Amino acid sequence: MPNNVFNWNNAKQLSVLQIILAFAIPSTIAFTGFRFILPIMVDRGIPSIIAWPAIASIMLIGFVVFALILLVKEAKELNISFRARACLKRLSLKEWRSILGILSLGFVSAILLSKATLLLTKVPGFSVPDYFPFFLNPAIDPMNTDTSVLTPGFVLQGAIWMIPLIALTLFLNILTEELYFRAWLLPKLARYGWLSWVINGILFAFYHSFQLWLLPQLLPVSLVAAFAVYKSKSIWPAFAFHMAVNLVTVLGMVVLILA
Repeated sequence: MPNNVFNWNNAKQLSVLQIILAFAIPSTIAFTGFRFILPIMVDRGIPSIIAWPAIASIMLIGFVVFALILLVKEAKELNISFRARACLKRLSLKEWRSILGILSLGFVSAILLSKATLLLTKVPGFSVPDYFPFFLNPAIDPMNTDTSVLTPGFVLQGAIWMIPLIALTLFLNILTEELYFRAWLLPKLARYGWLSWVINGILFAFYHSFQLWLLPQLLPVSLVAAFAVYKSKSIWPAFAFHMAVNLVTVLGMVVLILA
C-alpha cells in the first residue's frame, strides 16, 4: 500500500540548471503565447478578451497535464499516494488560522504596492501592451469605464458565455501554479532548507515575464504563498487564497456582463 506521508527530502532534488529550466521553459511558452500569438489574433480581428483566455486555456491545460504526469510518476517512485505527493495534506483548524494569517500579509502587501505597479506601467519595457485585455491593465478602472472602451469591437454586456470561459481559464491557472510550481517544484528544492521557498517565490514571480509590470505585487504574494506551502507542507492554503483572489476577477466580470 502506498504511504500517505511525503517526506520532501526523499524527492529527487533538482540541480541549479534544472531549477532554472523548470521555471524558464513554462515562462518562455507563456511569453510566446501572450506576446507573439495574442497580438496576431488581435490583429486578425479577434477581441483580446476572447483571444487571451483562449490562448491561456490551451497552454494551461498542457501545463496541468504535465504537472499531473510528473506528480503521478514521482508518487510511484517514492511509493506514496498521489494525494501525498501532490501536497494535498489536510490541515487542522489551528494550522489554517496560522497559515491564513501569513497569507493575509501577502494580500495586504499587494494592496499597498498597487501604486508601485501603476508607476511601473509607465516605465519603458514594462508598459501594458494594447492587445492585452483590460483586466490585466492596473491603470484601468473597469467599474468606471464604458464597456465600449474596455472591449472595443466586442459587446461585453449580455455576453453570459464569457463568464464560464473566464472562470475556466482562471481555475486552470490555479491548478497549474499550485500543482506544478508549488506541489511539484517546491519539494524538489528541499536541500536548500528555508531558502527553498525564497527561491521558489522569486522565480515564480519572474515566470510572469509576459506581465512584468505586476512584479511589485506579484513578488510578495509569490513569496508568501511559497512560504505557506513550505510551512504547512500543503498546497491547500495557497489554493484557497488563489481561489479567493481569482473569484474577485470573476465577480467583476459578472457585474460588467450583467450590468
